[in-house]
Amino acid sequence: MLGTEPEIVESYVNGGQVRLVFWPVLDHGNASLDSHAAADCIGRQSADAFWQIHDQFFANQNELWQADREYYVNAAVAVGVDQAAFEECYDGGTGHATVTELDSIRRERGIFNRPTFDVNGQLFFGAQPFETFAQFIEAALTQ
Repeated sequence: MLGTEPEIVESYVNGGQVRLVFWPVLDHGNASLDSHAAADCIGRQSADAFWQIHDQFFANQNELWQADREYYVNAAVAVGVDQAAFEECYDGGTGHATVTELDSIRRERGIFNRPTFDVNGQLFFGAQPFETFAQFIEAALTQ
């Protein structure tokens, strides 16, 4: 997705035709839970900061195995969100509860493969070229 994401954003998201939504997959224990919770808390303050931290966490996945609270606080501050608001969300469990609930919904829907994409209820699996996304998106836009 990261390879085709910029083209999808430019072609569909920026024009308001498509909304890109990220769902957490909590399949690596506390590293998954804490990093997704941190991203959720950041995203509550800024969608742009969410996508920035999403890309940063993805690019630096190996760091997340040893990440602690301080790591996430520093990451939040580095992308420009309010530290106190982030800490309230993260320490208070709001982010953890949200991503746990979203992961549960994902599992209830029977989605276990990564990546999985849902375009108006039409699921497709695995990394796909832009043309595949465009085909699904264009079909959904004409409905």
